[in-house]
Amino acid sequence: MRIALFATLIRPHAREIVRQTVGWLLARGQTVRMSAALAQETGYPACAVPADALVAEADLALAIGGDGTVLGAVRAAAPARVPVLGMNAGALGFLTELTPEQATLLLPRLLAGDYTLEPRMMLQARSYRGAELLRDDIALNDVVVRQGAKGRLIVLGLGIAGHQLGRLGADGLIISTPTGSTAYGMAAGGPIVHPTAQVMIMVPICPHSFSFRPMVIPATDPVEIRCESNQHNDEMMLSADGQEPETLQPGDRVIVEPATEHALLVKLGLSPFYERLREKLQWGADKNPSR
Repeated sequence: MRIALFATLIRPHAREIVRQTVGWLLARGQTVRMSAALAQETGYPACAVPADALVAEADLALAIGGDGTVLGAVRAAAPARVPVLGMNAGALGFLTELTPEQATLLLPRLLAGDYTLEPRMMLQARSYRGAELLRDDIALNDVVVRQGAKGRLIVLGLGIAGHQLGRLGADGLIISTPTGSTAYGMAAGGPIVHPTAQVMIMVPICPHSFSFRPMVIPATDPVEIRCESNQHNDEMMLSADGQEPETLQPGDRVIVEPATEHALLVKLGLSPFYERLREKLQWGADKNPSR
């Protein structure tokens, strides 16, 4: 199996987890490829490949870290239809499938092909200035238009499937996939949606009017966000999955709709979604709720 490795080494134990995992895979005849920087950091220089060749002809992408590491691996792997397995070496780990402690028990199943693939909807966000395409992004979790550096209220005109919804005054707007509903959208008061549903979730960030509530809309209905002028004529920011933001100006437009690509997440049958919710969000952690 040819494995493209993605990892984040900011946590003290992460480097050792990567070293042990790569060593285990190489000892079993697997091919592991990683970026030159990661190869140098972990002591496997022979595994280094150029960034544009990392997922080329890979059978699997292995992401060791937290959810952010999985998101980065998915954005690289989805256009090539390479499945992604997440190993949690981070904090919450909604998107990761196994822990390092489970690796030696479960990785043999992976090498034997004993797993399933779960497609997850992604978003495509195209930003325009007049007829000029500024940027074309894909995201597994969410697309966010928010206030700029000055932190002032922004005004957004919203349209859904060609129908004008109205104007939103807020700190920003989150357009989330079901997968991303347990991320920024949940923190901003949005609903939790099963990750295999085919919908988009719109969540305002600190709306000026309490009448503007989170909405769940069919994935077939594209969303148009118009960056409107306000009294300060402030810039706004667009980001996909929390990556480097793009600066928007009043008059710019953002079109958000389902991406052609789907994320393919490797599932080993360990933790169904509802059990994961209970575990990760610590629902029922208090055994005596009457207190």
